[in-house]
Amino acid sequence: MHPELLIGAEGWEHAAWSGSFYPDDLPPEWRLSYYANEFPLLLVPFEVWRTGDGEQFRRWREDVAGGFRFVLDVTGMALEDGQSPQQLQCCRSVLGDRLAGGVSWSAGSPADCARLRGWLGDGRFMASASWLPELPSTVRVAADEATLCALIPSEAAADLKWLRAVLESLSAGRTETQRLLLFFSGTPPRIQTMQEAGLLWQLLAGMRR
Repeated sequence: MHPELLIGAEGWEHAAWSGSFYPDDLPPEWRLSYYANEFPLLLVPFEVWRTGDGEQFRRWREDVAGGFRFVLDVTGMALEDGQSPQQLQCCRSVLGDRLAGGVSWSAGSPADCARLRGWLGDGRFMASASWLPELPSTVRVAADEATLCALIPSEAAADLKWLRAVLESLSAGRTETQRLLLFFSGTPPRIQTMQEAGLLWQLLAGMRR
């Protein structure tokens, strides 16, 4: 895979992956390790990390290799409830360098973004972005100075022409210093589409040389 790109799914506990992606006899507690052997990136939904604790976060860290990265979805996070920021800081502390940051797919006020950036650490919060108007409305985009990330519906991305257009727009929209993180959503995300996105990116990268 081209080093500028990381691909992952939104969540890993998808029942429909059992018997298709996950072997039928795979214990549930091994699913994250199995997933991490296939993909280098994971978007953790808000409701998943929000209900976790330090012990669970430690298991996540132990279940993946050093190059694997988590991103926490903080979209719509209630900043005033006290508990969510505490959980966020606990998760950040335990995951350490396995945490690539947090992302909000909806626009927030500058003050809210500053608070989230402080809880996550400098340069580790990707805020909703809207400077790529040529993207389909179903593709959600967020960024900071170092990273451009997108949440793509895997059913739509099964159309490779559609997916190619999205990848080209994202490639054209990022700066030379930004890495690209692609997350695929769905019930469940389509593993084949995620794999095809990596291959298609390699082909496009070769054409750009």
